[in-house]
Amino acid sequence: MVNIIGASWFTTHQYCEYKFYLQKVLRIEVPKTQEMITGIQVHEEKEQEFLEEAEELSWKDFLESEKSMITKEAELEKQIGDIVLLGKIDEIKSNKHGIFIIDDKPNPRPYDSVKLQLYTYCFLFNESFKDILNKPIYAILRNRDTNEEVWQQEFNKETEKKFFEVFHRIRAILLRKEEPIPTTNPNKCRACIYHKMNLCDKSLAK
Repeated sequence: MVNIIGASWFTTHQYCEYKFYLQKVLRIEVPKTQEMITGIQVHEEKEQEFLEEAEELSWKDFLESEKSMITKEAELEKQIGDIVLLGKIDEIKSNKHGIFIIDDKPNPRPYDSVKLQLYTYCFLFNESFKDILNKPIYAILRNRDTNEEVWQQEFNKETEKKFFEVFHRIRAILLRKEEPIPTTNPNKCRACIYHKMNLCDKSLAK
């Protein structure tokens, strides 16, 4: 049996393993928040604007380009053993200096959870094009509303190792080989929709 892990799951997992367990293992669904709905709408609007002006180009030409080129909403996947890893990248930029994997978030902060999601995108991109890729790959976190870049990191052996450490932990919880560890931060619990809907028996919020 093949199981799926999405790149965005790394953010949920790092926020709280038990929230990840409720959402992805027990599959307890909750309504979309207004923030989630707004995020989807903004991404769709940006994608539509891009498509109206975009020129068709092969991946080979895109990767080899020395002038600045961008593409949006790139969907990639990679099978790792019994897991299919999926990712949908907000924006990819290519120029003579490298490949830039960009994730747009409102009020972005370079938390480890966000970095790991970006490392996952970088891993997927590198695996998809390593045979023709001859440029370094950089992860970039960008403010969705201002387009300001707030964090950048080259994807290398060290960051790939961090990705795999968390990947194996997520896989173990997903396959119920290891027990999830709830957060010890009550502030995270207060902000969590599972607490707000009384669906989490591990909540520390009062």
